[in-house]
Amino acid sequence: MKALKRTYWVLLLVLLVSSSVYAGSIPAEVYFNGGYAFADNGFGIPPYQGTLNGQSALFYCVDFSHEIYGNTSWSATVITGLNAPIAAFASTRLDNKKTYLEMAWLITQMNAASDQTAKAQYQWAIWSFSGGHDPYLGSDALIGDAWAAVLGGFGGKGWEILTPTGSYGQEFLVADQDPLTTTTPEPSGMLLFGTVVLGMAFALRKKWPARDANATPPPAA
Repeated sequence: MKALKRTYWVLLLVLLVSSSVYAGSIPAEVYFNGGYAFADNGFGIPPYQGTLNGQSALFYCVDFSHEIYGNTSWSATVITGLNAPIAAFASTRLDNKKTYLEMAWLITQMNAASDQTAKAQYQWAIWSFSGGHDPYLGSDALIGDAWAAVLGGFGGKGWEILTPTGSYGQEFLVADQDPLTTTTPEPSGMLLFGTVVLGMAFALRKKWPARDANATPPPAA
């Protein structure tokens, strides 16, 4: 009975830890080589080209308020999935989960568009969230469509947010990078695992004590 009580308290502790720590935020290094898809009204339209932790990547800029230059790099924090808890978005520049979901939907539509003008219109709608002035004057309608998609169940699956840790660098959305999320240990995940191991060891320590050297062994089967 005592062992069961200990197990109960351990499981409660694990639940508290898992609810308060989000394991999807990890560090990364972003490099932008200056490449982009095409130019529109004096600005490069994504996807931008470069590397993420040394691996080739395509970046979708969601940050109009910070200027960057080719052949530069910066450190960033990665939120691995837009299904993260709302609190996880406090570390982003826009601090609004709904906004990132809308921008992710706009990117999917931009990628599906067949001509550059349509692609540019979606990108300017994305930039309007961070101060970009849409030369096509169609952002409101596109953002309305994006919000309707979010309400309809669009969850942003497969997208990650790269937020610069310093003042230099743009915030990007990037398609999920499997090596990024599977080869880098996540401190909060290790904390949770360690809590489980230590807790179960404590709970079960009395249940299976070390064998007494003078005890009579059980009969052979």
